[in-house]
Amino acid sequence: MFKMIIAEDVKIVRETLVRSINWNALGITLVGAAENGEEVMAWLDQEEPDLLLTDIGMPRMNGLELIEAMKARKPDIRCIILSGLSEFEHARQAVKLQVLDYILKPIDTDEIAKVVTRAVEALRKEREERRGLAAAEQAAKETLPNLPVALPPGEWTGSLKKKKLVERAIRYVKEEYARRDLTLADVAAAVELSEKYLNLLFKEVTGLTINHWIIRLRMEEAGRLLKDPAMKIYEICDRIGYAD
Repeated sequence: MFKMIIAEDVKIVRETLVRSINWNALGITLVGAAENGEEVMAWLDQEEPDLLLTDIGMPRMNGLELIEAMKARKPDIRCIILSGLSEFEHARQAVKLQVLDYILKPIDTDEIAKVVTRAVEALRKEREERRGLAAAEQAAKETLPNLPVALPPGEWTGSLKKKKLVERAIRYVKEEYARRDLTLADVAAAVELSEKYLNLLFKEVTGLTINHWIIRLRMEEAGRLLKDPAMKIYEICDRIGYAD
């Protein structure tokens, strides 16, 4: 279940939203319905919702101000605007704030239910993707040798010439690892060695094959990026060189 909060200053509209939609059936736990943005912000000390359904024209703190304040505190929250104000300027600002949807009054409970259902599906998919990527990172750590991406030179074995060749390969991979089509052949060409010899040399010096080293680098970067709740899964995939 995902948590949602409603912000609507008109009492009859607020009560209709609370009572006329079967939120549980949509996968939603309704944690509150507030008169204005200030009330919502006060609630955040007890509850941090996944979804916000808000009117624009409210006293004390309007809907757009509320969205901006909530996103500063919880960047991945999904926001839906419910308003009788159809001016372009509001719609443009809503897009800038990455509002999920914009519904005009008078309210249509069926339309609201459809919009919220889409929001829940998006949240569920993102949650599953985050779990999947985290599981992939953990699996990579368990499967691959437990070595850091860049080994201190003092821990390397082999001749100085071998170390220098491996250093060149590592620099190239660090610059190019976000490329989805990066291959052993690319790395070998960059250091002017055959693929087979480079792979043997790389494993002798670092304990990892080139491909395993690339995976570990990507997984460690993914782990770092996952700590930022504002980063989307598809953005992380793109940053580390994966299609999905």
